[in-house]
Amino acid sequence: MSLVNQIVGEGAVADLCVWKNKIKSGITLVMATLIWFLLEIMETRFVPFLCSILLLLMLLLFLWVKFGQLFFIRRPLTPQEIKLEDSPVRALFSKIESLLLMLYEIAYGEDIKTFLSAILYVAIVDTVGSYINLLTILYICLVCAMTIPVLYLQFQEVIDNFIREVSEEKNKLLEVLKSNVLNKIPRATKEE
Repeated sequence: MSLVNQIVGEGAVADLCVWKNKIKSGITLVMATLIWFLLEIMETRFVPFLCSILLLLMLLLFLWVKFGQLFFIRRPLTPQEIKLEDSPVRALFSKIESLLLMLYEIAYGEDIKTFLSAILYVAIVDTVGSYINLLTILYICLVCAMTIPVLYLQFQEVIDNFIREVSEEKNKLLEVLKSNVLNKIPRATKEE
């Protein structure tokens, strides 16, 4: 066994690395180069780029499902047809796959309200991502994940007391609002 085979091992990733299938390896290299070029040379921000692709794909799928029978013979797969039990990606990318499937189901257009709210949320993330670099977002998440639990454990009594006081104050304000405003609103009597 050669040193290269010992290092890369066996499997699909090893096949890509040693160029057993030249087409797949070439496509992988070209796509990686394109992504690197867009993110580094063209200074495209990753989050807005990803959100733009998701918005475009969801809109195209929605239009294809709703108006595709006028222009195309073949209709898109339903969300149930997309789910594959033997998917080799399922183990490694199960979270990503479920997110994409959820977006696919939303874009399929069964519930217009959910579709529009998903478009709004992706557009908001796109806008925020255009001002903040993905690396910065990941760093902030990492810092929060590493500091908030430790700070809570260290100051648990103080934080719990503060949350309890804020909750009690909120309840008092809601009672005042209810007694001074909501109870003064005339209500129609129920007729049977």
